[in-house]
Amino acid sequence: MKKLLTALLILAGVSVAQAEVTTNMGAVSDYRFRGISQTQNAPAVQGGIDYTNTNGFYAGNWNSSVSSQMYTNGAGLESDLYAGYKTEVAGITVDVGSYNYIYPRAAAADGTKFDTNEAYVGAAYGPVAVKVSQSLGDYFGVANSRGSRYFQADLAYPIAPKWTVNVHAGRTDVANSSALDYTDYNIGATYDLSGWAISAKYYMNSALGSSVLGANTIAGQDLTKNTVVFSASKTF
Repeated sequence: MKKLLTALLILAGVSVAQAEVTTNMGAVSDYRFRGISQTQNAPAVQGGIDYTNTNGFYAGNWNSSVSSQMYTNGAGLESDLYAGYKTEVAGITVDVGSYNYIYPRAAAADGTKFDTNEAYVGAAYGPVAVKVSQSLGDYFGVANSRGSRYFQADLAYPIAPKWTVNVHAGRTDVANSSALDYTDYNIGATYDLSGWAISAKYYMNSALGSSVLGANTIAGQDLTKNTVVFSASKTF
């Protein structure tokens, strides 16, 4: 896969002399996206590929198995494409780009697609990072929701050799559908085991409106419940 991407970049006229191509793979006990299970509280396999250049440009693809009950009539797959630019300003890393969530063949009964395109801007200083993402079209199939936003703050703080504490807080504001707004949190730790990132995180949600609970309770599953998620991933 690395060789294929490198060849494609060369054919496209993109310099790889000062660039790096990496791949990643992993598994989680429950794929949580912004606090909500995407797999009916079941495990998922995940993986992707990334291109980064010393000039600050980056692009990549990331994939995960998802629930076909949530993303109906689809392939049970989320395939994300993203690209952006990072630079440092006065010691602060600034990050801007686009993230695109794609669910092959998936659509609601009325034909509405779940695919979502977002633009984002973020900043990081030391172990702290903040980011704002805004949808450029409808937000995961919600009608008239263009301009929905997700605000997040993250902390990744090393506390000992190979150990890192992780804290996350996020807020979903769905345009023209305030009943779908909510806040998510998670806290946990990651251990570096011979290059494998082994983590455990406790996920929580709050301010869940009836629309959130109704839309995300499928086949009797509570997709917003507080839970511990275990994961293992490695970059090559």
